[in-house]
Amino acid sequence: MTTGHFGKIGAVIATACMLYPAVTSADTVHTLIHQGVERHFELHLPPGQTTTPLPLVISLQGNRQPLDSLRRWLRLAPVADREGFAIAYPVALNNRWSYGRPVAGDMPAIRGEPADDVGFIRGMIDRLVANGTADATRVYATGSSRGGLMSYALACTITGRIAAFAPLISGMTDHQRADCQPGSPRPMLVLAGSADLVQRYDGWLLSRGRLLSVPETMEFWRSRFGCTGQKSKPLPRLDANDRTQGIGVVHWTGCTAGSALVLYRVFGGGHVLPMLSPMSWSGQFARAQNRDIETAETVWSFFKDVRLTR
Repeated sequence: MTTGHFGKIGAVIATACMLYPAVTSADTVHTLIHQGVERHFELHLPPGQTTTPLPLVISLQGNRQPLDSLRRWLRLAPVADREGFAIAYPVALNNRWSYGRPVAGDMPAIRGEPADDVGFIRGMIDRLVANGTADATRVYATGSSRGGLMSYALACTITGRIAAFAPLISGMTDHQRADCQPGSPRPMLVLAGSADLVQRYDGWLLSRGRLLSVPETMEFWRSRFGCTGQKSKPLPRLDANDRTQGIGVVHWTGCTAGSALVLYRVFGGGHVLPMLSPMSWSGQFARAQNRDIETAETVWSFFKDVRLTR
């Protein structure tokens, strides 16, 4: 999530988090020194897993979102335990990712310099690969809201370490688009709600830049991937009583870079991830949570057969 126009969203998240008690987690906490300061990440391993290295999904928090809230927003752990992959939850400084040049307010800083969160996540990946936890060819990244912006930042910088990306409920910023210098484009799945009032689907003009619309964001990646066509289809309605009008899936075709590009558009969906067993939301988050898919399952299905070629 951005700041400025969206500054009140941290309070909204805090209110939403109070609706749910903290999640009891057996995940282990790890430290990493980066830019001369101690950074932290949590690691979830599937119970009883003895075969390593494992596929690794990096899960990125939203603006000021505690990790226990992130686990409830994107229910990855049950999927990881069944499918046998690890999850890394890197922790942003003050729970706010430094995803590039700001569009409103300042980025988190270390001794007056913007936090190098791309470097922090790169270092985390390198450690987990070096110690045999993670399969270097099967590292993936997903994030919601401001975590989605951080996912785009990673897709623009360290495609040599991450095989596929899934930015959720956010477009890119205009600065990210201008600064993006990916290596080989990697498969990308984007999910966004057309009635999102936080990271607006149609974009938003802020004090120091612009949040691009989701269509503008997809066009940027379509051009990068060299895609020449597209096809779309609606997903079956599993719960016609939710307040959305369903999900349409767009697949771009003819991509010369050999990468898949997919958009899940939640018609009438708000700033919340689709879930089969939805939470009880209040305030802005009450706007239309879709119940036709489980986001974590959809993201893993997109990731699981993708491998990084060395």
